[in-house]
This record gives sequence, structure tokens and C-alpha cells, in this order.
Amino acid sequence: MQLDYAGDYFHLLETVGPVDIKLLRRGQEVNSAKAMEYGYWTRPTDGFTSIELTSGTNQTIKVAIAHGEGGYDRTTGSVSLLNQQGAFTHSQSSVTNADSMVKAANLIRRYLLVQNNSLTAVARVKTDGNAASATSGIRLQPGQSYEPQGYVPTGAIHVFMETADATANNIEVIEG
Repeated sequence: MQLDYAGDYFHLLETVGPVDIKLLRRGQEVNSAKAMEYGYWTRPTDGFTSIELTSGTNQTIKVAIAHGEGGYDRTTGSVSLLNQQGAFTHSQSSVTNADSMVKAANLIRRYLLVQNNSLTAVARVKTDGNAASATSGIRLQPGQSYEPQGYVPTGAIHVFMETADATANNIEVIEG
């Protein structure tokens, strides 16, 4: 197919399969490309006066031809969101003033919530697999919880209570 249309900018906007392209200026080839698919563009020096498009299959081809600057932003396709749902596990641990690993490392963890259910003791939470202590870890006051947003740590979860606490199941963890 030949298009007798002059320009100095050519953009192949849409194809189903590969296309051979020749840009001509007064019958002389000034630019060519073989087996191009959508997205190909060129700006030959001194422009062109016609275009030859060749396709091995019957297809609709969309092009943009311009003088000077041009633009065309368009995205086609589909997006699949993975890991949107799944099972959650809920566990409770009785932690005192000694480090306790309440969840093992989990490389596929997508959700985490750690809650301090103690009535009096402050909990320290570490999510990098290292031991928590009285001076190391995220501080959770009684009743507070930690729920990372956006990025969920996959390391083992360790908890330490800053003071001795006899409350049974004082730490709750939900993991998904």
C-alpha cells in the first residue's frame, strides 16, 4: 500500500503483525525498516513525500504522519493483579522479658499484623530476623499494633516485652 502524504515524522501506532516500511522523497527511498511492529517511529532528514507499507497478513495499520513535532501516548493491553487474596493465619504467643520468635521467616509473606494485647507491658518487635531486646525493636504500647504498609518484611518476627508480663497470649500475629 502506498500513501502519498508528505511529512517529516512517521510513527507506526498500531499493527497486528510485522510491517515493512519505506519512506520515499520524490520516488527515492530515504528510510526503510523491515518487520516493524507498533511503536516504531522515524524522523528522516529533509522529510518524505510518500510511504510504502507492506504486510504479509491482512491487517489494519494505524500510522501518524506529521510536520514538525508530534506526540501520541497510548497504552494497550491488560494488567493482572496477582496475590490479591489468600489465606491468613492467626496465632497467639505468650511473651515475657526475653526474646521470642513468634513467626518464622516467610519469603512469600504479603501481609503482617502484630498486636500487643498486654494490659501493662510495652512490646518490642523486630521484623528482620534478629532478636528483639529492651532497647531494640519497634515499640508497641499495650493495645497497639504494627501493620507495615506497601512493603511487607519477610524475616522472622521476634518480640520482647520490656517488663515481665504474665498475661497469656499477649502477642497476636496475623500473617498472609
